[in-house]
Amino acid sequence: MIFALGQLAGDGLSVSAAKRRTLNVKNVTLTTGTSKQLKVSGIKAGKVKWSSSRKSVASVGRKGKVTAKKLGKATITAKFPGGKLKCRVTVKVGGNGGKPEASKAPAAEAEVTPAATTPKPAQTTAPVSTTKPVQASTSKDGKILVAYFSWSGTSERIAKNIIAQTGADSFRIERAVPYSSDYQTTAYGDAMTEAQTNARPAIKDPLASVAQYDKIILCYPIWWHTAPMTVGTFLESYDLTGKKIYPVSQSASMDRSQYEESVTFIRGCAKGASVEEGIFSKDNTAIQNYVNKIIND
Repeated sequence: MIFALGQLAGDGLSVSAAKRRTLNVKNVTLTTGTSKQLKVSGIKAGKVKWSSSRKSVASVGRKGKVTAKKLGKATITAKFPGGKLKCRVTVKVGGNGGKPEASKAPAAEAEVTPAATTPKPAQTTAPVSTTKPVQASTSKDGKILVAYFSWSGTSERIAKNIIAQTGADSFRIERAVPYSSDYQTTAYGDAMTEAQTNARPAIKDPLASVAQYDKIILCYPIWWHTAPMTVGTFLESYDLTGKKIYPVSQSASMDRSQYEESVTFIRGCAKGASVEEGIFSKDNTAIQNYVNKIIND
């Protein structure tokens, strides 16, 4: 696939202006997670305003840096006094190339690049846990369950704050075969493969039932621009008809479009449930206020 960044005819740019204003590249191939710096010649960078027709495919920063996110096509537009230039963008899925950076903040949950397609859920090679189904860790309020998935510890910290605030029952969602503690191994190994195949890896010590809960607060990080596939396994393991699910998430980049994709994924997995808009934040006060609304809902 070709990631083409070239000037298009009929873009409202005069012939004289077109001679003076050109983009630094006409054609380029990018894989998910990689970036390309665009520049318009003959004009100060601050005079150019950049936009993308499909931010979920390829985003562009205010200085013209294009980042490939997922398989697809988008149009990047550079507007400046006297005209504009458009660039057609095509993104292909990367394998070992285009690796995103691991989170630089120790407290931030690592995130990785999105899968290109959404095939039918497939069970991974992770074996089904032989441990008998367990009950959630209980507290004073059995009507709310806080279920959380955490790799680096950030989502666990958020979940435990919510558990302390609500007195809710809790359950940690873990894969039957643990993920590696090494970022590169997890991000570009199991996590990438699971996202690309829409897998449903077996989980450790699954709950016997969630029938007793009216509300489920679901805490998770963003992996490959959506929720970890292990979260999908948890949701699809139970009859969630009539229940309310409240997503609570965060990521290293805090790209809201990724969070929105994760909520769409959760809605697809939680058949019969009412999945709320949730909250995408690292701010403890904001999360606490949101949880208060859940308690009073």
